[in-house]
Amino acid sequence: MPKSGLQHKLSRVFVLQALLISVAIILGIFISAKIFEKVLVKKALEGEASHYWERYDKNVSAPTPDTLNLLGYIALNGDLSSVPDGLKKLQPGYRRVALSGKEPLVYVEDRGDARLFLVFDEEQVSGLAFYFGIVPLSVALIIIYLLSWFSYRQSRQAISPVVSLAQKVEAFNFKQQRLSDLDLAEFRRSPDIEVTRLVDALDRFTERVENFIEREQSFTRDASHELRTPLAVIKSSVALLDKRDDWAANEKRALQLIKQTISDMESLIETLLLLAREEFSALPLDDILINDLIGSVSHQVEQAAGNESISLSLEERCLLSVKAPEKVLNILFSNLIRNAFSYTPQGDIVITIDEAAVTIRDSGVGMEEQVLKNVYKPFFRAQSNNHGHGLGLSIVKRFCNRFGWTLKMTSKPGKGTEVAVLFPQARRVGRKREVN
Repeated sequence: MPKSGLQHKLSRVFVLQALLISVAIILGIFISAKIFEKVLVKKALEGEASHYWERYDKNVSAPTPDTLNLLGYIALNGDLSSVPDGLKKLQPGYRRVALSGKEPLVYVEDRGDARLFLVFDEEQVSGLAFYFGIVPLSVALIIIYLLSWFSYRQSRQAISPVVSLAQKVEAFNFKQQRLSDLDLAEFRRSPDIEVTRLVDALDRFTERVENFIEREQSFTRDASHELRTPLAVIKSSVALLDKRDDWAANEKRALQLIKQTISDMESLIETLLLLAREEFSALPLDDILINDLIGSVSHQVEQAAGNESISLSLEERCLLSVKAPEKVLNILFSNLIRNAFSYTPQGDIVITIDEAAVTIRDSGVGMEEQVLKNVYKPFFRAQSNNHGHGLGLSIVKRFCNRFGWTLKMTSKPGKGTEVAVLFPQARRVGRKREVN
């Protein structure tokens, strides 16, 4: 749903309120006019007719009403000669009739062989109603509008510190600045207790997040450094053991597995160190030719995997350049290609370099939809017997989020997995080369 600010919502509420008040007043005026016409005027004309018949009973020659607003006509024994043409065909009752370019209200009543016509010209009364009815109502409406505007200004002034605080937080660059750089001093002096409470809550949250980030990075940095020493010892010992030629075949495979695990651990430590410091220092950006990098990384992973039943091919549809840290791209594609080898016992792995994207497609075991939803979680592995730490895709996802790249993955059980990395700012720097 589209979101709107407090000021916009407040303006909408007051405009709606003013419209509803206007509609209510106009409707009230309309109903009052109808009541005036249908009830009050009719009752008044019936009263005038009753008064005239009292006079008529005393004197048949009694004159009919003749005032500024009311005219009367009497027809005796069907003689309508004194009645205007527009009234002659009227039957007893109350109605509006077109007469002499006007539409006065006419009341017709019979008494014996006499018929009384009363014509009420409401123009004068309407003028009085305008001055004593419409004008006061209009003034009241204007006063209501002014009061609504004043209330709106006061309400807007009341919420303006909250709006300003939201704008301050929105304008803060969380990627390039530390949370402690968010200066909210001007809002701490606000007379509104809600604003000061909100600022205090933000301060506590900022401090907690800063401490958490510092602890996480300190642990990652220290643990990575501490792990380097035992790994170096293991690596040197394995190198000595590897010089022997009398290993049995199964022992030789075990030794190669140890060497591969050490290499993976070294790569993981390097990645963790990189992640530990990326929030505090800008990594150097270079124009990296993806084709060369993919060729080198894929060759290294293929050699390390040593699985001759897997066919790796590289399809280059263009020469693609991306401005990014080379080390990040190296780690990213190393993890993705290594994953493809890990989950493909035998078959094909095809890497496609296209405009603004790199796609890695394998014909391995694939994944169920539920498993696919969890692959980016740290330490999650699609298969428990797979060699790995469960951090590869989590690291890849974190790098993509950090640099604004898009990671897409589709998979079907038994048919393989396809992973695509989209680079919005990539440049095509040349034509495609021969397929490797």
